Amino acid sequence: MRWQIKCFIDNCKGMVPFQDKFRKFKRRLVPYRPSLSRGAYAIDEGIVQVQWLRDALGTLVGKTILEIGSGWELLLPMLFSLCRAERVYLTDLTALLDRFTLVGGLESFRANRQRILDALHIPPEDFDRKFGGGIESQEEFLKSNGLVYLAPCDCRHLYLEDSTLDVITSRSVFEHIPAPVIEDILKESYRLLKPGGLICHFVDNSDHWEHGDKSISTVNFLRFSDRAFRLTYLNSLNYHNRLRHSEYVEMLRRHGFEILRAERIVDAGAVEALKTLPLAPRFRGFPVEDLATRDSYLLARKPG
Repeated sequence: MRWQIKCFIDNCKGMVPFQDKFRKFKRRLVPYRPSLSRGAYAIDEGIVQVQWLRDALGTLVGKTILEIGSGWELLLPMLFSLCRAERVYLTDLTALLDRFTLVGGLESFRANRQRILDALHIPPEDFDRKFGGGIESQEEFLKSNGLVYLAPCDCRHLYLEDSTLDVITSRSVFEHIPAPVIEDILKESYRLLKPGGLICHFVDNSDHWEHGDKSISTVNFLRFSDRAFRLTYLNSLNYHNRLRHSEYVEMLRRHGFEILRAERIVDAGAVEALKTLPLAPRFRGFPVEDLATRDSYLLARKPG
């Protein structure tokens, strides 16, 4: 589907009132089904996060972790629990998790059992003991796996004590948050982390409309002014801040974090597209590599 048509449909959906109630009603009519391909991709990135955090901390055993934007299926929190983190806080502005999405997430997690065991060197019996059975209730599942669901909440202002977290993490979340809000989240993260604590954020910098319309490039949205681009996310679920890799790195430094890793994937197709793409003024001063960065992988430490 061309992105303009999808955008129009999504904008119309965004005008429907009482979204939470509508979502619950829809769930009764159409059972939630996970995307196993998207689940596998999320788990692959989650495995990389676990490996990075293990390398930096030595282990996740007994650690306290907070995930920003846990979403529907809790795939990354289940990875952290499997690595024997003592507690994992799950956050979202809106409470998206329910029994149906939890069951779907568990299905995706089990479908990737062998790749998880191989990549993280987890004993099979540990996986089967924690995630091999059914779900009696959402509350019991969360409690038995050290998962604490805080949603709905605002990650700029969390009711947790200073210096209580070992890790704060997110995956494909920061790009959906306005820059001033990210600044506040980083400030709060610094307060919450123990000295030597880590933040690990994986960011998808690409034009998300390209995910469903391959006729455009991953940098197509850089042609629009902020005012024109605003029309593409009248449905707030489609908001994208369009920040580039270097801007995230600078934010981390500005809030006192020591950068440990700032890796990127540069899209070769985007580099080619940028040769003829008319850029909005906001983006004209960036190097091509920065504009064409599709994914940013960021790991930083609170000094101490």
